[in-house]
Amino acid sequence: MSARLHLVRHGQTPSNVAGALDTALPGAPLTELGREQATLVGQELAGSGISPTVVMSSEAARARETAGLVATEMGLPTQAVPGVYEVQAGRYEMQTGVEAMLAYNRLMRDWLEAGDLTASLPDGESALDVQDRTMPLVAELRESYLDNGIDVVLVVHGAVMRMMAVFAGAAPSQWALDNHIANCGVIELAPDGGGWSCERWGDHLGRPAF
Repeated sequence: MSARLHLVRHGQTPSNVAGALDTALPGAPLTELGREQATLVGQELAGSGISPTVVMSSEAARARETAGLVATEMGLPTQAVPGVYEVQAGRYEMQTGVEAMLAYNRLMRDWLEAGDLTASLPDGESALDVQDRTMPLVAELRESYLDNGIDVVLVVHGAVMRMMAVFAGAAPSQWALDNHIANCGVIELAPDGGGWSCERWGDHLGRPAF
């Protein structure tokens, strides 16, 4: 089996519990349940036969903490990398009301259903901004690790990891919109010719039937 990119969503945080749009760095730490989730996904990855050399993460506190717990189970070091933080909520940052959540969800719908990659929240970012900050890293990881037979584990965030799969051409936009990723869920991407294929999406083990 060829080396793959394993995108892992961080574990549960107090902001997740409160329904807060916590997207700015450094963000909240994990809850006790979040730490348990991270340990469990670390055990799963350790037993899966993959061969990473490091567990990478976004610079957010919750991603770093998740990566540390995953790395402990895999006997690996960790490395935080820039550019893969969550899709920014702008003026809605840390808001918990219905208005804020609807606005964030509407933004994702504009991107993934309407195809308006220039849409953004006030003081937020567009899908093109997200693409510009995430996909150079994906290309670098492919060249430096996957093309040399080394798996990559990268702990990131729910919205941004779905967008990365779409940007890579590995998953349809509507699928990414409709199928959220739970805390410590995994999207698995494999090099496929000059592009990528999706080999796992959350609980959809094996290639999803798009």
